[in-house]
Amino acid sequence: MDYNVVSADNHIDMTFCPPDLWSSQVPVKWKLLAPQVQDLEDGLHWFLDGKDVGMYNGVGAGFSKYEKGKLGRIDKMYELGFYAGHHREVEPRPTTPELRLADLDKDGVDAEIVYGILGTNRRFQDGELVGWVYQVYNDWAIDFARRTDEHRIFPLASIPFHDPQAAADEVRRCAKMGFHGGDLPVKTMVYPLWHHNWYPVWEAAAECNFPIAFHSTGFTGARPPSDEEMAKEYRLESGCVTAVLFQVDGAETLVSIIASGACEKYPDFRFVLGECGVSWLPYMLDRFDVEYEDRFHYLNFSMKPSDYFQRNGMTTYQQEGYIADVISAVGVDKIMWATDYPHPDCLFPDSQEIIQKNLGGLPEATRRRLLRDNVVEFYNLH
Repeated sequence: MDYNVVSADNHIDMTFCPPDLWSSQVPVKWKLLAPQVQDLEDGLHWFLDGKDVGMYNGVGAGFSKYEKGKLGRIDKMYELGFYAGHHREVEPRPTTPELRLADLDKDGVDAEIVYGILGTNRRFQDGELVGWVYQVYNDWAIDFARRTDEHRIFPLASIPFHDPQAAADEVRRCAKMGFHGGDLPVKTMVYPLWHHNWYPVWEAAAECNFPIAFHSTGFTGARPPSDEEMAKEYRLESGCVTAVLFQVDGAETLVSIIASGACEKYPDFRFVLGECGVSWLPYMLDRFDVEYEDRFHYLNFSMKPSDYFQRNGMTTYQQEGYIADVISAVGVDKIMWATDYPHPDCLFPDSQEIIQKNLGGLPEATRRRLLRDNVVEFYNLH
């Protein structure tokens, strides 16, 4: 397919998944804990780990109800047909083939890399159960892509985080199924990302030419409210802090994966900083090089930390006012544009306008790199 614009970071959230996807095939031992929907007074609710987490066909990864005026982008999407109810008869736009394709067309996007059921890893206590949940999703996601348009929809596999060997096995299984890469949740990994116990996963990913993405799920370094009363009173202030810092959470991921030695030991291993942005990277890579030379050269790397990013890494962004100023410092072949459909801070349906605003003054060759060439080459979408 002749692509012009490819999004490197779109989504399918569990809220939009078929209501009976897991409950129709759940093993008896997880019958009460596996994802399932229940029909309550205001519509279908998803239950995970036996707890009510919110609505079917809700807003993004949070399963939320639509609230007019709360989020400007969501208001615009509501007017275009999103969030039309929470009943079984509703066809969620992101998981209804013809509607998802219509939204891509409306946004001027030819193809998309699709992250799956982001954030659900935090809602379960049993890691083995999540591994099964991911396998069921992966089987469904690859089928959904084929039923929709396998030349336009490229789902990432959801990779287990509770056991490195289970993660490596799922990497190999999904590579054979036709996935072009996978997403591994950083925040709930059984070992820190810098731990060597994850080497079997990086080995499998390198062996299968299977990039591993680490999508940001929010900045966790900020001090939270001290109690519920404070959280309620300072909802806007504390929410502002976490929202503004959301993408720079990728700095920890960047440093951790390189410090782990993954890129040194497995030169063909490739990773993605999903929804982590660009403009902070020059500082962080320079800082990493300085600290490595001064105090951490005992790690015995054969290259500077920044060189590993240039060889092994990639980042995605949506919109940044300073993107044109930092492209040369980060590397024109290290950046992939994304729309983040259908999340609350996505660009849909205004992607083309925002692309023109951020990239309109750049050479056409640079625009092609960020909007098409990098993602097509990195994920082998040829």
